[in-house]
Amino acid sequence: MSSLVFLLTKSIKNSLLELLRKPAKLVLWIAVIAMIGGIFILSMSTRQSAGGILDIVWLKGILFLLILFIVVIAIQKGLSNGDAIFDMSDVNLLFVSPVNPRLILMYGIVRMAKIAFLAGFFILFQSNTLSNVFGVGFDAVLLILFGFILAVCLLQILSLLIYSLTNGKPKWKSAVRFISVAVFLPLIIYICIQFAKTGDPLSALENTLHSSFTAWTPVAGWASEGIVSLITGNMANGLLFFGLIVLSGALLILYIALSNPDYYEDVLVATETSFEKKRIISEGQINTDATSMKNVKVSKTGIGGLGASAVFYKHLRESFRANKLGLWGTSSIIMIFGAALVALFMRGENSGLLMILQILMWMQIFYIGTGRGLKELYMHYIYLIPDSSFHKIVWSNLELAFKVLVESLAIFFITGYILGESAPLIVLAIAVYTLFSFLLLGINYLSLRWTGADLSAGLLTIIYTIAVIVIMLPGLITAIVIGRMYGAIGVLIGLGILSLWELFAALVCFALSKGILHHCDMPVFKTRNQR
Repeated sequence: MSSLVFLLTKSIKNSLLELLRKPAKLVLWIAVIAMIGGIFILSMSTRQSAGGILDIVWLKGILFLLILFIVVIAIQKGLSNGDAIFDMSDVNLLFVSPVNPRLILMYGIVRMAKIAFLAGFFILFQSNTLSNVFGVGFDAVLLILFGFILAVCLLQILSLLIYSLTNGKPKWKSAVRFISVAVFLPLIIYICIQFAKTGDPLSALENTLHSSFTAWTPVAGWASEGIVSLITGNMANGLLFFGLIVLSGALLILYIALSNPDYYEDVLVATETSFEKKRIISEGQINTDATSMKNVKVSKTGIGGLGASAVFYKHLRESFRANKLGLWGTSSIIMIFGAALVALFMRGENSGLLMILQILMWMQIFYIGTGRGLKELYMHYIYLIPDSSFHKIVWSNLELAFKVLVESLAIFFITGYILGESAPLIVLAIAVYTLFSFLLLGINYLSLRWTGADLSAGLLTIIYTIAVIVIMLPGLITAIVIGRMYGAIGVLIGLGILSLWELFAALVCFALSKGILHHCDMPVFKTRNQR
């Protein structure tokens, strides 16, 4: 035990010493801490009130859906290769050391809390939104983050247990799938009964969220019910459901430790898979899947275009090979369906479409970096095309631009129709969302041009988010001020100004990153073991 405590304290100490040796990184951390402190201080005046637009039961529904999404991912990971809670350095050094395997398992689980916090860091930015929509203060934001961390840690342990039980056992995998569906059957049946009684989807959902069927649904129900209960002052109920999460995690850990003390083989696959993906990416093979053993069905071959335009046709071919819908991937359908569902909840509210726009813009911050255009920078082909850097950047991101535009047209026309919004407001929302994606691309290229930074790193993702907020502030402040001064017309004018600011800021970012393909080294992702 003392050796693991020494390892944790030594790791923290070395991290602090590294900050002292790298002043730029130290400044970034100071900026992050100052930002969090500023959010906390500014939010102290935002207390829970009765002025929220929606009943807090809908917050419970949103949290339920968010955690349910993570539940599905955890089960899928458990049925495939498990969840990585260790690094290869742990495999090479810690696993072979004379330390009790059960204590090593606890060490890995303690490290998971850091990953869970980084995954839920975006929640801290939602204080103002939660205050306006649900009438809650910053203390509620902290409770949501805490409940999210508990749920994520429990699901990572569950993923490890599922892999340990089902690895190489098809019948056990089928049993896990059956149990996973059966757990949610009572809730689904209850929703159907409520819909048959009321005939109104929203009333049926609201009655379901108030019921014990939702509260007692494992993990997603426990976490959402516990969070909302503590926010509303029901301490006994909140502590009960948080206690269920903690107790379930403890029992799972105890079972893994007692039934399989030599669990190293169970976690080794996920650890090696994660490391192999990083290694392949670091070598520039950005589109290579280290774990995929499926045969690729090729229906059409060949690409069109001349010069830099060939990259655009290449991306189109890859999109249609990846799925039959081409630009309409699974994520697009989920986004459209989710936005339509939120619009149903927001019917009758004046700011419904703006709220959906804000949520989608937050999601786009973390999603835009996965586009094929940016990934081209990590392969050598684009550097060999005899064309200008500007043309190559434009053509390599044209597919993503079309995808965002098509998605935004579907999302905002559907949600605008549900909410009964005017056509000018819908068009301006589409413009703001599409141009925001254009701005995010410009920020990504600017970062790569001048810093060569890996935006996938945990800290830099936070800094990247801060940079986006700072760049957006002039347009946002102007839009908010005009919107409040002139009412509905002011909102339209504000959105127009915001979209123009996004376009201007994006062009500035692209101008400052000019020559990224000709005047800097080819960027590569870095694994922890690289020197």
